[in-house]
Amino acid sequence: MSKFYQIEPSLDNYWRSIILFGSNVASYKFALAHALYDLADSKDDFIRLDHLAKPFAHHLCEHLKTAPKQATSASSKYLSSCSGFLDGQIDEDALIQQQRFPLLIH
Repeated sequence: MSKFYQIEPSLDNYWRSIILFGSNVASYKFALAHALYDLADSKDDFIRLDHLAKPFAHHLCEHLKTAPKQATSASSKYLSSCSGFLDGQIDEDALIQQQRFPLLIH
């Protein structure tokens, strides 16, 4: 594991760290991957968070339809928002506003 930290930062290594160190009990990294694939046809090499937010939210919500338990914690504010969106309690804009992205994707 220590050799991973000695590797020079690169786009491939950033992605690798998300996969390796992201929680295996949550689906956010899979929703992130799907959203990034959706945006891969963009001619730009920079993805703005406001462009990533909608496809990310939709992929996460789609996954929650078949696998509603996504974390070992007792609750998640964002996952609760996703459930509220699926139940029609909040609209897409409210769902997007609930997101807090902890990292930037280049």
